[in-house]
Amino acid sequence: YPLRRYKALKEEKAESNPMTIKEVKVFLSQVAPEWKDYFIIRFWTGMRSCEVHGLDWCHIDFAHRLIRIRQNWVNGEVCDVKTPKSRRDLKMCDTVYDAFKRLYDSSDAGTGFIFTGKHGLPLDTHFVSKKIWYPTLIKAGLKRRRAYETRHTAAVLHIAALENPIYISQMLGHSDTRLLFDVYAPYVANAARNDGNAFDQLMRNEKLI
Repeated sequence: YPLRRYKALKEEKAESNPMTIKEVKVFLSQVAPEWKDYFIIRFWTGMRSCEVHGLDWCHIDFAHRLIRIRQNWVNGEVCDVKTPKSRRDLKMCDTVYDAFKRLYDSSDAGTGFIFTGKHGLPLDTHFVSKKIWYPTLIKAGLKRRRAYETRHTAAVLHIAALENPIYISQMLGHSDTRLLFDVYAPYVANAARNDGNAFDQLMRNEKLI
C-alpha cells in the first residue's frame, strides 16, 4: 500500500459554544411546551443526543432517583454506549426528577422508549436539530449553534456552580477530569464571574501595590 508510511491527519474538533444561564432561560421560554422537559433534561444532565434518545423507561429508577445510561440510539439502531465510562448512573436533581415524572404521567404505557417520534421509534438527532432546536434558536433570537451544545452548557454551568469536578466528569462520562478543564476552562470565568478580580482584590487588600 503506497500510503502506509503516512499518518492520517487529525480531525479538528468543532469548537464548543455553550449557552449562558440567561440564554438557557430564554430558550426554555420559547421552546414548544411539549419539548420543554426534553430540553430541561438535556441542559441539566449533559447527556449526549444518542444517550437521551436511547433512554427506555426501564432505565429510569424513580425510587433511587437515578438515570441509568445503558444504550445509545444511532442511525436507527440501538447500540452500546460510546465508552466504558459512558455506562453510568446519573443522579436526578429535583428539576430533572420532576421532568421525568411529568413525562411518565403523560405517557400512555410508561414502558418502552421515552422520547419517540413517528412509528414509536426513538427520536432522530437530525429531526430534533432541524425541526425543533434551530427554529427555537431563531424564535428566541439566540446565536446559531449545534444542539450538542446542551452538553457543553451543562458542563460549564456545573463548573460555574462549583460542583465537584469528579462528579461532573462522571456525569458526562469522561475518563478523567483533565478533559473537563481542557475543553471548558475558557468559558468558566465568564459563567462564574470569576475573571481574576477576586485575586486582584485580595492582593490590593494586602496593600502589595
